[in-house]
Amino acid sequence: MALVAKELMKLRLVNGGDPCAGRLEIHYRGQWGTVDDRRWDLPDAAVVCRELGCGVALSAPGGAHFGKGAGPIVTSQVQCGGTEAALRECVSDIPWDHYPAPHSGDAGVICSGSAKPRLVNGSSPCAGRLEIYGNGIWRTVCGDRSWVLQNAEAVCNELGCGSGVAAPLDAQFGEGSGPVIGPPGCGHQRDVGVICSGNRVPRLVGGGNRCSGRVEVLHGVQWGTVCDAYFGLEDASVVCEHLQCGAAIATPGAAHFGEGTGPVWKENYRCRGNETQLWDCPVSSWDQFICSHGNDASVICSDEGWPPRLSKGGSRCDGRVEIYYNGRWGSVQDNLWDINDANVVCRQLGCGSAIAAYNSSKYRESEGLVWVNDVQCEGNESQLRNCSSFTLNAFLTDSVGVGVLCSEHVQLRLSDGGSACAGRVEVYYNGTWGSVCDDSWYLADADVVIFGWVS
Repeated sequence: MALVAKELMKLRLVNGGDPCAGRLEIHYRGQWGTVDDRRWDLPDAAVVCRELGCGVALSAPGGAHFGKGAGPIVTSQVQCGGTEAALRECVSDIPWDHYPAPHSGDAGVICSGSAKPRLVNGSSPCAGRLEIYGNGIWRTVCGDRSWVLQNAEAVCNELGCGSGVAAPLDAQFGEGSGPVIGPPGCGHQRDVGVICSGNRVPRLVGGGNRCSGRVEVLHGVQWGTVCDAYFGLEDASVVCEHLQCGAAIATPGAAHFGEGTGPVWKENYRCRGNETQLWDCPVSSWDQFICSHGNDASVICSDEGWPPRLSKGGSRCDGRVEIYYNGRWGSVQDNLWDINDANVVCRQLGCGSAIAAYNSSKYRESEGLVWVNDVQCEGNESQLRNCSSFTLNAFLTDSVGVGVLCSEHVQLRLSDGGSACAGRVEVYYNGTWGSVCDDSWYLADADVVIFGWVS
């Protein structure tokens, strides 16, 4: 095996439509040459991408995928571990030189470029048509037999979307537009796609409509259920928001809408309740997980009744008041907004009682639609729509919306530790900061604090 000595040597990728994709060429001993594709794989391509400052390797096509080169073959049967800083540090079965071999096996590389790749036109950011950013333009990738699951695995890892599940070809997620990364003449009809395990797309099954039912979550291409022991109202609120079904009314367990089939995902969602998509929520998983379909979680969303939510705050029990009506969220505008009005919102959301009512820009100014103004509640109503002098409007404005702080709003902080990630644990609850007693305080408890703090 030969290891190339460190010397003046340049790499480039050509004929791929982007500086970070194309046929690999090496300037060696005064002449540009190519690399034979025997044993050429993703770890080899990863080193090339790193050396060129082109992000991570997404594919290592062979067979002159980007056309046949000219000049000599510089080397063959390259064997990189994938962590090397430069291609010259990798070993190969033949010494580097100028070989008069055919170019039908020229090796190619597709890198992610200076920005992360993205997946578009799928059900989530973790599934869709692959697009790569370079020179200020998003490009699609044209696939052939070289596009395999290993390539999808690299994309999913780069995006933090779990593992690769499928690497579909032939524009399964629709044809893109603009430039194409691939051999000359390869068009959008062969745009490649990626499906990762970390989809986390929800649906509600078995209820009377699409806004109530058993919670099922899509991972890759498989639907599975979640356990009711690890699924609370905050998680349900995000599912309802994700599905544009208003606010969460209830989270019945024990397979309320019937037992599902397939896997029960070993996941504990840690939603705060103010996320807009389920995949925005932190989630932990573990092997020591026992839950059957008899414990499938369910959700019932309002889908009617002008349900409120609190946005732009620290939790689902803190923030600017918004109302869901006619398929859209809009804000509340009221110069006379007071604690009685706020109490009704907190009660309707299951957030206890109101600690404060704001009609200022504490939660940033509203932008866009305003549904409600002139609310006057006694404070004992069960829903905001039951209050008197209630008018429903639909007008656009840049207004100062009203806000609410409820007693069930909980925050964590670490104090007097010299940084935001160390210190005395303090909890904000019912309007007051307090500390936590150290009786039975263990590392597992600290892990929960850090997880919640970082998320």
